[in-house]
Amino acid sequence: MGKRMADGWGLRRVAAALCVVAVAPAWAGGCPALGWAEGLGSFQDANAAFPTKDTPLNAVDCNFHQWSWEAFVWATALDTNGVPRFMNLQTPGDLFTGSANKPRNGMLKLAARSSTPHGMTGFVEGAGAIVEADGNMLVGPNGYPVYASVHMSPGYFKVAQQNLIATGGYLSQPDNAYFNVGDAVFKATWLRLDPGQTPPEGAYTTQAQVPNLHVLRTKTTAAVAPNGTYETVTVALVGLHVVGYTINHPEMLWATFEHLANTPSTPDNTFSSSGSNPNNYTFYRSNTPFTQVNLQNSSPPTLNFDLTTQKFSPPTMAVQENATGGENHPDGAANIAGVNQGGQGFFAGETGTQSLFANYRLIGTVWMQPNSYSLTSDQTDAVGSVNLANTTAETFVQQASNANKQQWQNCFSCHNPTSYSFQSYPPPLKNRLIAISHVLGEGTPYAVPNVMPVKVQ
Repeated sequence: MGKRMADGWGLRRVAAALCVVAVAPAWAGGCPALGWAEGLGSFQDANAAFPTKDTPLNAVDCNFHQWSWEAFVWATALDTNGVPRFMNLQTPGDLFTGSANKPRNGMLKLAARSSTPHGMTGFVEGAGAIVEADGNMLVGPNGYPVYASVHMSPGYFKVAQQNLIATGGYLSQPDNAYFNVGDAVFKATWLRLDPGQTPPEGAYTTQAQVPNLHVLRTKTTAAVAPNGTYETVTVALVGLHVVGYTINHPEMLWATFEHLANTPSTPDNTFSSSGSNPNNYTFYRSNTPFTQVNLQNSSPPTLNFDLTTQKFSPPTMAVQENATGGENHPDGAANIAGVNQGGQGFFAGETGTQSLFANYRLIGTVWMQPNSYSLTSDQTDAVGSVNLANTTAETFVQQASNANKQQWQNCFSCHNPTSYSFQSYPPPLKNRLIAISHVLGEGTPYAVPNVMPVKVQ
């Protein structure tokens, strides 16, 4: 599964090594650079290094989006068992038991996090949660939550493990301890399928363990959380963040991909609640008014939960409010369209399972000015897709206009040096550059609680 055609690959990859150089596009007004797509195959080699050289000081908008596709190709390269490379990387569940030199193995375990802190009986950690970072839940069309998983390169994992809040590393490590060029982290989102259900057309699917859920009640509230048992199900990949430390960019480049059938999307800065779309998508029913999309459901609780079926209702209607993440470069939208065409065309030429990744598209990439990341950096320092969001991971926090810099919503809104200093987290921790990583909070109250408030029945 996932085997590539052998004829011509040796010559192609020698040529590819010469083509994949991060310089300005080779033809006037053109993105991607001539020959760029032909070089993508080099990132599928088993020993290929994660791309880091695309961002010299003279890099332009196009270069950053080219990098995003290179990172996506690297992450989704199939091994001899047909497993994408990112799925063989360590997850947060390995932080307390694993080693940076020991790749994870076995079936992916999603949303396993319990409410028991690290160090106490019953503590368990998996690869993600049943809710998004803002505490709301994307409910799929069949009533199951969309699950997330986080996957870390060995270098990223090692540094994160040394700086965990739960084990005291965040406070004991030197303030300047930080990640290194080439470190990378990926966040995938997964749609759970019913037995026998057809996945979204062309989506990559795999088996995963998901938690059974139970209801926690008080006299006036109810919430749903994992009960410590699991079942094996089929899940489809609907989204993937790719994040990596490249030269001159310690803030990392942040990019996101979505399956083509996820939701309708509107051109940047044109979304209106008066709109609708006549077509059906995975997370959108045809002709649903846009007044009914991307609605938060945690406070006050608006979801019902059926303990027997393990399903929530109603399903979430979602729309991608910025087709290219609010790109603020004059040619940004066209650049993203160009690299999408090139990247999808590359995968369309692959065989078997590997060709499925032609059915995903780059929404956008966000970064900061070279070597500018500091203890005061936040989302207003963003460049590129300044309102970047994935409709399967940041459904409810999208910002429809990039006109007001102070209202930008992007990855740096949450991932910044102040991640653990908010007063809502007792006690607030000092600002550190490495606080840009949220896996440091695993096993502590600083992590997003893996519970979902529901209506009291």
